[in-house]
Amino acid sequence: MSEKTKIIIVGGGVGGYPAAIRAARMGAEVTLIERADLGGTCLNRGCIPTKALLQAGNVIETMKESELYGIKCKGYELNFGAAMARKDAVVSQLCNGVKSLLGAKKVKVIKGTASFVDAKTLQIAETGEKVKGDKIIIASGSIPSKIPIEGIDHPDVMDSDKVLEMAALPNSVVIIGGGVIGVEFAQYLNSMGCAVTIIEMMPHLVFGVDKEIAELLQKLVVKSGIKVITSASVKSIAHKKAENIVTYAVGDKTKTVSAEKVILTVGRKPDFSLLNIEKIGVKTEKGAIVVNDYMETNVPNVYAVGDVIGGIMLAHLASAEGECAVHNALGEKQAMKYKAVPACIYTTPEVASVGLTEEKARESYDIQVGRFPMRGVGKALVVNEVDGMVKIVADKKYGEVLGVHIIGPHATDMIAEAVLGMNMEMTVEELAHTIHPHPTISEAVMEAALTLCGGAIHMP
Repeated sequence: MSEKTKIIIVGGGVGGYPAAIRAARMGAEVTLIERADLGGTCLNRGCIPTKALLQAGNVIETMKESELYGIKCKGYELNFGAAMARKDAVVSQLCNGVKSLLGAKKVKVIKGTASFVDAKTLQIAETGEKVKGDKIIIASGSIPSKIPIEGIDHPDVMDSDKVLEMAALPNSVVIIGGGVIGVEFAQYLNSMGCAVTIIEMMPHLVFGVDKEIAELLQKLVVKSGIKVITSASVKSIAHKKAENIVTYAVGDKTKTVSAEKVILTVGRKPDFSLLNIEKIGVKTEKGAIVVNDYMETNVPNVYAVGDVIGGIMLAHLASAEGECAVHNALGEKQAMKYKAVPACIYTTPEVASVGLTEEKARESYDIQVGRFPMRGVGKALVVNEVDGMVKIVADKKYGEVLGVHIIGPHATDMIAEAVLGMNMEMTVEELAHTIHPHPTISEAVMEAALTLCGGAIHMP
């Protein structure tokens, strides 16, 4: 069956192109339609370019503390254009790599805007070409969200896409939205010498992350020189010749803050606006395409994956959903599993988590919580990154690990251990008695688990 199946994938981002490669590997005839650039938001306007700029900021911070290591650095000069050019070069290399991978698997790539003619046919707007398939996977991604406030459409107000296209570093910015995107932007801009203010409507930054971890991150963000205003509602943006004045309310008090530029990072929303899904009756709910556990829409043989289905909008999850959809489209019944989906924030210190927060776990379980500070880890002291901790949330009755939350150096790399363990229904004892290499930051994971199994070694 798979040798004869024609699969059309709409969207060449991290939900679409891995699905195309998997489908081709499984013997399908694959057509991938992308209206912009292969790699989608992640490679072109999200994960990769932001991390390239964060790395530039990290280099600056390392230079600032170089004397701690006995190395005198007489100063540095930021070439913002060169930093942006390196970002573009990294993006280009990865996108070209995706193009080569698709070519190697003989995936037909069509650049154009697709829309449904019927449940098995898509038309390309630019050429009028009609493409027919046995199965169709929608992976059209998302776009930055907006909020309806006065002054939001001014050129000085940038969404996340526009920030990554800046030709010059602004002297100051106000960032509206203190989620993951906003905090990452704030950190690299602050490191580069831009004065940054974050305005967030929730009680603390990165709302949804384990509260204890989020509050520690906020404390360290403020310590780095970024001004943070929480529980605030933005009312308007007024534009003058050399500055933008943001008016916001905290409780019953109205205040203002001004900056050269304003950045809007209030999340993203599913984007299927040009697909004409109404033509075939694809069901949507709260602005997202509805799918079942097998990534199927309500229309037979039409699937949807990634940001377009809402929920957890993460690149690695979109890839997993894409592969799941392909297996089901080619006759292998396979349900998508969401038990252990890692989430990462690439700030300094990094934050990574998987599973339930302490707050969520308490709603359904009798829990125990283990913590170990980075200050107790030799490698953290060596690299001079001692702020942070590992926090483990476990079921008290059986010891099963329900959530792992890390703030500290290399947190985004270390979380994979917890993801694997939770997929295997790991107990806290199994994690505690797994030998971890020394000296590494990962020892903090073992020590945090040990606090629930007789006591950590390197804790009084």
